[in-house]
Amino acid sequence: MSAVRTLVFAALASVSFAGSAFAGDTVFTAKLESPLAAPARVITLNTVWNCEGDTCRARPNHASTVRACRQFAHEVGARVVAYGPEGAQLSADEIARCNGETQQARN
Repeated sequence: MSAVRTLVFAALASVSFAGSAFAGDTVFTAKLESPLAAPARVITLNTVWNCEGDTCRARPNHASTVRACRQFAHEVGARVVAYGPEGAQLSADEIARCNGETQQARN
């Protein structure tokens, strides 16, 4: 009976680790208000962003949040106009908070 439990536990553990691995396959895009002068690499929240012009792309292991966007904007030194994966971009209000344009930006 304990061998069956061990196999079930191992199967569940591998599924949970696979889910984490697949999360890193989601491509985030950050659009900047102004293009960068030169291609750049930006590192924030343990994520490497590759930026060219007004577009940066990465495969982060975190969710699309105002906090993550704010940290990205701080590192790149530019105003963000879009942030997140396709189909789950931050809303206009969240982008405003990302850029520190509202009082709710203190998270």
